[in-house]
Amino acid sequence: MKYLKKLYKALSYIVINVVWFFKPKLSTWLYIKLLKSLGVNFKGTPNYLSAKIWFDSANYGLIEIGEGATISSNVRVLTHDWSCNTVLKSYEKEPLIPLGKVSGVKIGEYSFVGTGSILMPGSSIGKGVIVGAGTVVRGTIPDYSIVIGNPCIVVGNSKEYVEKIRNVND
Repeated sequence: MKYLKKLYKALSYIVINVVWFFKPKLSTWLYIKLLKSLGVNFKGTPNYLSAKIWFDSANYGLIEIGEGATISSNVRVLTHDWSCNTVLKSYEKEPLIPLGKVSGVKIGEYSFVGTGSILMPGSSIGKGVIVGAGTVVRGTIPDYSIVIGNPCIVVGNSKEYVEKIRNVND
């Protein structure tokens, strides 16, 4: 049974990636179906999920994606960190209890996550947030923020940015 589940997952990813080249919206729909079956929590329907997102498979149930969210290619969503366990081994023979952090990731409604971003365990992205390309997100990002960098910093307000772009295009 374990191997059938892995085979189903692998074949699903192959189909999603092939469909993505021709019909991105259909690929998003298929990806949502797969991720729901794996335990991801959807609060509504995302706008777009690239077929090239890497979700941490330690516990899909710790991931929440909001209505209208867009997640670009090469984004990594991490729900665990075992770095302390590795470092602990450097000065002790073996940890008595594995030392790590497992924490959820939330992507808020109508938020945009730019290509190549990394969402660290415990990240919570608010509503209407723009996460710039290559950003490393950790902690709580307030609604309608624009964040960039590593570690990310708030550099603007997404409502103001949208209005500025809207006025330029009018």
